[in-house]
Amino acid sequence: MGSTRPRVAIAACRAFDGAEATDIYPDPDWPLFAAALAEAGVDATSISWDHEDLDWQRFDLVVTDSTWDSVDRPQDFLAWARRTARITTLMNPLPAIEWNIDKTYLRALASRGVPIVPTEWVVDAERWAPPPYEFVVKPSISAGGRQTARYSPEQHSAAVAHVRRLVDQGQTVMVQPYIASVDSEGETKLVFIEGDFSHAVRIGPLLDAGAGVIERLWEKAVAMEITAPTGAQLDTARDVLAAVQAEVPEALLYARVDLVTGATGEPLLGEVELVDPSLLLRLANPAAGRLAAAIAARARGCMRRA
Repeated sequence: MGSTRPRVAIAACRAFDGAEATDIYPDPDWPLFAAALAEAGVDATSISWDHEDLDWQRFDLVVTDSTWDSVDRPQDFLAWARRTARITTLMNPLPAIEWNIDKTYLRALASRGVPIVPTEWVVDAERWAPPPYEFVVKPSISAGGRQTARYSPEQHSAAVAHVRRLVDQGQTVMVQPYIASVDSEGETKLVFIEGDFSHAVRIGPLLDAGAGVIERLWEKAVAMEITAPTGAQLDTARDVLAAVQAEVPEALLYARVDLVTGATGEPLLGEVELVDPSLLLRLANPAAGRLAAAIAARARGCMRRA
C-alpha cells in the first residue's frame, strides 16, 4: 500500500552558483515552515528548481517558495515551470507565474483601476530624460532590489547610464518617483493564503539616496515588524487581488500585496508577488500552519485525482 502522506516539493534555489541542488539558499522561514508541513501530514522536500535529474512527477504538488534566482534566468525558470506543470500540479499555477514574473503586469492592473505607484516604462534609453524629482530606476524583471537604485535630480549622468545599461540587457525599465513616506513608515506587505488575509508586515526603507546600485541588496538588514493593516490598505489589497483574478482566473495558493502610502495618504501598489515571495511566516507564527494546511489540502486533492 502506498503512503497516505502527500509528497510535496518546495522549490527553492541554490545557495550559490555551482552549489549542489540540495544546498539551498537560506530561507529564514524554512525551519518553521518545514515543521508546520510535517505537522500537517506532508512529506516535504526543499530542492532547487533547476535540479537537472529530479523527477518532479513523483511529487503530488510542487510549490515555488524561494526560487529567488528566477529573475536572473527568467527564460530558464519559465521553461522549468512549463515542463513541471505538464507532469504534476504547480503552485502558484503556471498562468499566474507567467503573468507575474515581469512587472509590466502593473499596466494591466492600472487599467483595471488599481492605484499603482506612478511608473514610466522605458524601452528606448536614448529618448529618456531623468525627471526633476527624486526617483527610482529598476528593471521590470527583478526582485530583492536587484539592479535598483534611488537617484536625486542631480545624479543625471548616473541615472542615464543605469537606464541604458538595463535597456542594453533587453530589460523594460521602470522609473518611479521615490515615495517619501517609505522613509518614515516603510512599506506594508499583506499576505493572503487561499484568498484570505493572513498577516501584514511593515518593512523599513531599503534604498539609500545616492548609493547607486548595490549588489545583493536583498541581504541588507532592514527593520521588520508585524502590523495591523488599515482598513484602506486591506480594501486596496483585496481590490488588487480581484483585479489579478480577472487577469489570471486560476485559484492562487498565496499572494503578497506590497503597498506604500501616497502623498495624500492613499495606499499605492508597489507590486503583487505570486511567484516566490518571502511570506514572512516567521513574524506571524500561526501563518506557517495556515499555509501548511492549505498545501496539505491541495496535495491530498491531487492524490485523489491521480
